[in-house]
Amino acid sequence: MDVSIITINYNSSILTLKLVNSILEKVDSEILYEIIIIDNGSNKEDYEKLISSLPIDDRIKIKKNEVNNGFSGGNMDGYEQSLGEYLLFINNDCECKNDVLSPLISFMLDNKSAGLLTGKVRGHDGKYTGTHKLFPSIIKSILGNEFVRLISKHNFVSPKEEITKPMKVQVVTGAFMFFRRDVFIEVDGFDKRFFLYCEEEDVSKRVWDYGREVYVLPEPEIIHEHGGSCKPNDKNLRNEYYISYKKL
Repeated sequence: MDVSIITINYNSSILTLKLVNSILEKVDSEILYEIIIIDNGSNKEDYEKLISSLPIDDRIKIKKNEVNNGFSGGNMDGYEQSLGEYLLFINNDCECKNDVLSPLISFMLDNKSAGLLTGKVRGHDGKYTGTHKLFPSIIKSILGNEFVRLISKHNFVSPKEEITKPMKVQVVTGAFMFFRRDVFIEVDGFDKRFFLYCEEEDVSKRVWDYGREVYVLPEPEIIHEHGGSCKPNDKNLRNEYYISYKKL
């Protein structure tokens, strides 16, 4: 198995179905991949809609959790079901614009130092939304992102700049993360203490600390709803962010 594609459904079956269909349509059929859907305690109606509407394809697997295990817990549930040499964790509110797997696999094969990759993320309006950021720090809070990039060893590119070649970055978006399986194992995967938010900062830092590099590539592109499965202005979500940030 080349790649295990892992996504989480939580009361958002319409989005999950769009993602699955875009993968089946866009990804090169020569690539051996599986799609693992973790249903994170959705209500009965949404779950039944999901399983009744999924395309009939042996590559699609679904596991239902009785409770919501969050981003890290749900993705780790998917990892435990997976067989792929590479792991793609992708939010269910994303759609593939092209064959995202081929350039990711090719880059990993040519760059043994790489451990974690992402691609370009756009909104439905086609605008580039950025797929990376800097690690949080006191210096960044006081002096700003531009100063930190200026003094950084790797001179990391601004997330506002649409890249045209592979670039090293500190943190990639949690919506679209592609790992070597062996690296994911060595860094112990996602930390389940993070229920929602800050998982990407945590795991990106551990990949760097392990001695592997983190990149964003220009070729693979997705459309991202940005919180499509979450309720806007949810006070609990804001509280969860501050809880996660404190843990980080």
